[in-house]
Amino acid sequence: MCRWNRRLRVAALGLAFLAGPAVAAGQELSPDIQVDLYLVRADRLIQSQDYGAALESLDVVLALQARHGLETPADLWFKHAQVALDAGYPQTAVESVTRYLQLAGRRGEHYTRALVVLDQAQSRVAAAGPRPQAPAARMPVLEPGVTANDQAGQTEGGLTLFTMVGVNSATMAFAGPFNVDASQLTGITAGIGVAFPFPLGNLPLGVQLSAQWAEKGARTEAVEGEVAAHADVSFQSVDFMALARISPPGAPDLPFYALVGPYVSYELECRFAVSVSEGTESLSASDDCASFNDLNTRPVDFGLSAGAGFEMGTGSTRITIGALYNYGFQDVDRIIGQTARHRVLNIHAGIATIF
Repeated sequence: MCRWNRRLRVAALGLAFLAGPAVAAGQELSPDIQVDLYLVRADRLIQSQDYGAALESLDVVLALQARHGLETPADLWFKHAQVALDAGYPQTAVESVTRYLQLAGRRGEHYTRALVVLDQAQSRVAAAGPRPQAPAARMPVLEPGVTANDQAGQTEGGLTLFTMVGVNSATMAFAGPFNVDASQLTGITAGIGVAFPFPLGNLPLGVQLSAQWAEKGARTEAVEGEVAAHADVSFQSVDFMALARISPPGAPDLPFYALVGPYVSYELECRFAVSVSEGTESLSASDDCASFNDLNTRPVDFGLSAGAGFEMGTGSTRITIGALYNYGFQDVDRIIGQTARHRVLNIHAGIATIF
């Protein structure tokens, strides 16, 4: 009986507000300003721990948004659930936090806390004992402009498609009779990928698969008196990565994650460029690596990738930034006794879309 009394009071409050003047001059505030006003009021009431009145204010906000076709953010359902639980209405809390989880999925900003609220609310509902007549499950109200099929797609959650572009700071580790002191060579990358959850027990794990076009290689320099020589060996390749995506333990809703796993790279092109200068005179040349007997390379490289990423935003489309270090195991130089292995630091950014 108390639950229906609360709803009648909220309905009366909402009707009185909508029917009456909103400012002293008799001009009605626009619906979005009314929403903001009642959100401010709810925050004030929450701070004073008047949860019943705060819940009524949030109910008016939801009514205004539904009446005027305004978007209801997923986070508002979580806030509504928290206040309903504190106000002593666990069934309302169950309905609202369920709505939040349906919209936000496992990638929601408040995912872990929402599960805690749901568990507490369900426990209180169960402790209250059976009801004379169990009400039919209330279907969540669809947001304006969202069809049932659209909502079903939103509630799946977990699958992320992303594109990325970045910069490589690459070098190579040489060993053998020819002691080469290599320095960094800068290149670019561009790729696509997919990530999806793959929990292992209580660990918040995921898998990230990606493919990218990449430039890498190394640069060497030698100066003796007025003579300066520079040589670049550069590669264009397609890199494939299968990485474990690890969120912070105990806080899977944080936007940080670590990445680790193997990579395989297939060489598309290898070029060698050299320039020699003495005073005002200079000489340069460039050709395929295969044209040089000492630069016969293996087309397949493999190794280990490790790094970290960060997502910005809470909607279905987010900006991602990250860094990966590729440590090559394969000796890409075919010369017996001489080894050359890739070392690449990649800084990238991109757009991720969550389904």
